[in-house]
Amino acid sequence: MKQFPAAHLLTLTGSPRQRGRAHGESLRPQIRELLLHWKDYLARTYNSSPRDYLHDFVSQINFSPAIEKWAPGLLDEVRGIAEGAAVDLADIYAFQLQDEEWWFGQEHKKQPAAAANACSSLAWRGDARHPSLVAQNMDLPDYMHEYQVVLRIQQDRSPHEILVFSVAGLIALNGMNSSPLAIVCNNLSQLNHSPRGLPVAFVMRGALAQSSFDQAHAFLSTVPHASGQNYILGSPSQVSDLECSANQVAPFAPNGRTRGVCHTNHPFVNRDLHSSLASPGASPNELQARIEAQAVNSHTRYQALSTNYGAVEWLNMDPEAVRRLLSLHGSQEHPVCRHPGTPEKWSTLGATIMQLSTPAYFYVCPGPPCTAKFAEFVL
Repeated sequence: MKQFPAAHLLTLTGSPRQRGRAHGESLRPQIRELLLHWKDYLARTYNSSPRDYLHDFVSQINFSPAIEKWAPGLLDEVRGIAEGAAVDLADIYAFQLQDEEWWFGQEHKKQPAAAANACSSLAWRGDARHPSLVAQNMDLPDYMHEYQVVLRIQQDRSPHEILVFSVAGLIALNGMNSSPLAIVCNNLSQLNHSPRGLPVAFVMRGALAQSSFDQAHAFLSTVPHASGQNYILGSPSQVSDLECSANQVAPFAPNGRTRGVCHTNHPFVNRDLHSSLASPGASPNELQARIEAQAVNSHTRYQALSTNYGAVEWLNMDPEAVRRLLSLHGSQEHPVCRHPGTPEKWSTLGATIMQLSTPAYFYVCPGPPCTAKFAEFVL
């Protein structure tokens, strides 16, 4: 079974710049290789020079003020990664903007939003016998396989500790902290975005820098969001799902389900829709039908997760039950657990299961959860 190489499990300490440099130096060959694969992917996707495309991308967005305000220190961490890996800062900065590049490419290069077919998440609020759980299949392009990492981040002059699943050179995909809090996210490309908002990777790390559920929830509800995204936030006693866009933050709670939630890649309650979907006079049911018709993959995965989730929700929701949910292959065309080699070249990069107990446990595997070995970390 596939597992993390020891070199891909990093502990980062010190100031943001020091943590970034350690990240870049430790994974220099992997970061340089991954950036080359990423640029090849961009060239194939947009049929243009990646250098010219990335120049256009970075010159037409302005996320830095939001990052400096809402996630102070993280731009320094990115600078440190560039220095440690000996790569161009503009490249490593743009690499942080995975979700933002997707909508930029869709609009400016008239390409389909591949990100709409990615990621399945769930959470369950525990009880006296069972701890709360937050989990996700993180689906990304196949070229990112072999570059998965786990970062244990010990912040300077703070007892606060963070564990994140990511790839070499990227500050976060999902994670948990020592409070304990856990957060996962799913792209909602149907929603409005902003070239001045806070990018997803920085939202994740900003939320994980909070020390309580209420603080993290307020952070997610207040920051200006650069991308349409669903965030599931969990603590030992609370779970919340927020569908976020440039102009709205909308809580999602499935009818009849009071202790848990699952989500894929289409919005249920946020109506800050991109102009390609918005239609004056359309009823909520008409809009939802239109969204689901354009998101068959996401809708199929959601139905599979929701149905199977309900079968175990009141029995024994534990990490093994969650692993089975994340390993669902009920639909051959649109499975929850996605393997490399499909025509879309998009698959499950890794699965994360976060148990919010005392102590808290972070279970994570590189690749599809049905074929990879979970590593265990304690917070």
